[in-house]
Amino acid sequence: MASTKYKQVVVVFKRTKYELDLETYGSIQAYKEVARHNPEVFERTLESHERQLQSREFLKSQVFPNADFVFRENFDPEGGTRYDLIVAHGGDNHFTYVAHLAGNTHLIGCNSDPNSSVGALLGFTAEELKKAVKNNFSQTKLESWSLLDTEIHYPNGTKLRTVPAICELSIRNNSPDLTSRFWISYQGNKEEQKCSGLLVYTGAGSTGWISSCFPKKFQPFSKHEPFFHVYSREIRVKSRETEFSLADFRALDQVEVISEMNGGLAVDSLTERHYPFPPYAKATIRLSPEKLFVIVPLKRGESMQDLPYEIEQKRINGTVIVQIKGRMESGPLDRITQTILDEMVGADRKHLILDFSELRYISSLGIRMILDVKMNLQKRNKEMALVGVTSSILQVFHLLGLSNAFQFYSDREEALKSFEEPSKS
Repeated sequence: MASTKYKQVVVVFKRTKYELDLETYGSIQAYKEVARHNPEVFERTLESHERQLQSREFLKSQVFPNADFVFRENFDPEGGTRYDLIVAHGGDNHFTYVAHLAGNTHLIGCNSDPNSSVGALLGFTAEELKKAVKNNFSQTKLESWSLLDTEIHYPNGTKLRTVPAICELSIRNNSPDLTSRFWISYQGNKEEQKCSGLLVYTGAGSTGWISSCFPKKFQPFSKHEPFFHVYSREIRVKSRETEFSLADFRALDQVEVISEMNGGLAVDSLTERHYPFPPYAKATIRLSPEKLFVIVPLKRGESMQDLPYEIEQKRINGTVIVQIKGRMESGPLDRITQTILDEMVGADRKHLILDFSELRYISSLGIRMILDVKMNLQKRNKEMALVGVTSSILQVFHLLGLSNAFQFYSDREEALKSFEEPSKS
């Protein structure tokens, strides 16, 4: 993007979980009493709160000293039209909430706590945003994301237009224990479906929802593509002569869904954007003629599953050191795996160190890929160690029950020494 200076900037904050909980419980003493059986969660919440406060102050003093700063409940979308740039400071849900109010104003997603939040939709940390502003955004690009328009026709004759969806629409039974039932129509085809819920998503569709859809016919796609995808999650299949034709498809035209349940339609997984979808209500879904204009770093991938990563390799005697920077998600993992295994070809390459000190995020699939690499090396009597693993990434290993499957060291030097021990030779 050509160098640009934004004159009128507003930064929209979200309240931290700690701030919201403290408001709920009334006092710090009452809050601690409620959390007494799980003090670790309380401490993590407090630590995240403190990091987010520091990030707020950094934006005020170091990045946008002349900007307006408001909490999202005080952000007036009508008044927001006078701004050249809106910065959503928080996580993914906060970003989509602010994006619903952005209109044609350029938008930036700034992760308020990268240590604990993935932020798949967020292009910057506060420190990275400082560099972008200093360079007048010359190392960024302006993306135009596709949006979904939805109009609901209710049985009593009323119509309701939802806010445009940035990521996805989720249509399902209000009771998670009950089957979602509906009729779906597209380009003259119509069929009745029973499933755990219908997901309609753009190229910005959240990695959490999309990763839960399996199997899928389609690969991830760019956020600006002139189409959207429809997926019936865990569809109920009975003995029938023909397969479902509208259970997993790419939509170039409008899609209609007629409810047969006491259901709801949620936009971008936001509680504030949940609409009733009772029996005989009809939702008409199509691409919006409007776009969302989002500023992202130049190295950012175009699809949500192809986010950027960098690999650097070096060799010290018989040890190969591979540093992975950025994010390890589902899309590029096969390429990362092949790069690592290619580096380990040769009898003289006995040890592998994976340096995660500049890794911002790893998915569960990424960790399982690392486990596959380890098993591959073990078959060839080669060893692997992980270094620089942050607390947030280590937590993913713990959640998967794989923290004991790897050797963790604080830095490369410590790992190299472990390979030199007599017991390791």
